[in-house]
Order: sequence, then structure tokens, then C-alpha cells
Amino acid sequence: MDARLGTNTQRNTGTKLRPKISMFGGSHADEFAPFRTTSLMWISGIALMSVPMLTLVDVPVGRWFDRTELPREITDFLTLTSFFPHGLGIFLILLTILVMAPRSRRYISRLAVLALGAGAVATIVKMFVLRERPGNINLDIASYDVAWRWVFDWSLDRVAAFDSSTRAFPSGNMTTATAFTVGLWAVLPRGRIIYSIFLVGVLLKQMFVGAHFLSDVCGGAAFGLCWAYICFHPKLLGGLFDRMESERRPVKAVPDEMFSGECKIVVDDADEKPVAQTDRDQPGKIAA
Repeated sequence: MDARLGTNTQRNTGTKLRPKISMFGGSHADEFAPFRTTSLMWISGIALMSVPMLTLVDVPVGRWFDRTELPREITDFLTLTSFFPHGLGIFLILLTILVMAPRSRRYISRLAVLALGAGAVATIVKMFVLRERPGNINLDIASYDVAWRWVFDWSLDRVAAFDSSTRAFPSGNMTTATAFTVGLWAVLPRGRIIYSIFLVGVLLKQMFVGAHFLSDVCGGAAFGLCWAYICFHPKLLGGLFDRMESERRPVKAVPDEMFSGECKIVVDDADEKPVAQTDRDQPGKIAA
């Protein structure tokens, strides 16, 4: 990253601002960041409104997943994706970023809150919604109206007897995986295809093992996107994370004698230390 120095004040007291995190990157990422952050809420709303429509096909789709035999290689891959929203898998991913991606370390707190907070949101919603899991239903003889057995416990009378077999909506794994994928998508954009593949793998795994209906995983994705919106919006938690990640770091003062000629500041990407170069360092060559 090159930056031309204009005045002695900038030369001696220059500071470097860390750029704000971008959802999709690009040369004008900061300009369009609010719009792209708002799109998370729109997609979340669309996914949540799709839940009633998907409930109409929950039983036939669940029956197909129950009867389908997958090759061993695909089964092993789906088993591997189950670690993506798991606490141990999230810890290992964050540890990898901490060790191997030093320029992305400042985003670890946001990624951790995205993953852990999404799981908490899913658990809170499960406290109010009672729905049987497809693995507890005989899908061979079940009619489509079986999927419409929704019970809303607004008074929380059944929280004490929290039975996981009747807490299918929303999918906690899908909620966590969706929010975590959005964070990784923004922090490490080069791996977007891999994150998306793992997210789809989590979705399929939940239905193949009979843990959730299609509407359950869709609802989980909706709540995961909603939580990601909260963690990225500048007026919500995103503002707090932006201040934490955009700390000013003072640049060491450079003697005025070094600026008798043209000069540029080069920031070493490895350790982010500014290095001053002048035409004295490169005889016969003027810095651009």
C-alpha cells in the first residue's frame, strides 16, 4: 500500500487507520457497506416468510431424505461439516486465523460473537416454539398436516421440561453456521466458496439425519442472518466492533532530512510496519 506524503506534519505525525470490514469487498466497499449490511435483514425476512410455504412440503422432502442412501464419500463429507458450527470447530477456525492470518486477528472477537451469539438466539427461540423432529415421526404414513403441529409456549410453562425432541425450530446448527459463514465471508473473502460448501453441507446433514425439516433449517438461516445484521450494522453491535477494529496506530516519526527528495511510504503486509523509501535509497529512480 503506497501513500504520498504531502506536508511535514503528515510526515512526522502520520497515522494509519485500519479500514472498516467489508461485506463483499471492492474499491468502494465502505460506500456501499450500509446497503449491503441492510440486505442481510431483507434476506432474513424473506427466508423467515418462506417458512410457512416450506412447511407444506416438509413431509415429502423429509421422506425423500429418509429413504435416500448416500455414497460413503458424501456421508463422510457431511459428517465433517458437522464440526463447522460446533464449538470445537469454531475454536479451531479462530485459532487458525489467530496463528496464520495476523492481519485478520482484529476480527476474531466479531467472529466469536457471531457464532456464539447465533447459537444463543436459536436457543431463546426454541424456548417459545415446540415442534417435533422428523426423526420422531413415521414419515412413511405421515400426512402433510403432521408438519403443521406447531405449539407456541408464550408463557414458558414447558421450559423446565426442555425436551430437545420437541424443539426442532429453528435449527441451532444452521443458525450458527449461517452467522459464522457471513463473518468468514467478510473477513477472509478468498475462502468464500469453501464456506458456502460447508454451509450447504450443514443444511443437508440436518435433514439427512432426521434432526430437522426443511422449514427448520430455513428458519435457522433466517435467524442467523438477522444476528449477522446486528453484528455488522454500525448503529448496533457493528459500531462497537468497528471502533475496536479501527484503532489508530501511530507511525514512527521520520527525520526531515529524509524528505529532501521524492518519497513514498510502503507498508509491509507481513507485519504492517511502514518503511520510508527515498530516491537516495534507489539511485537514478524516483518514487512514484
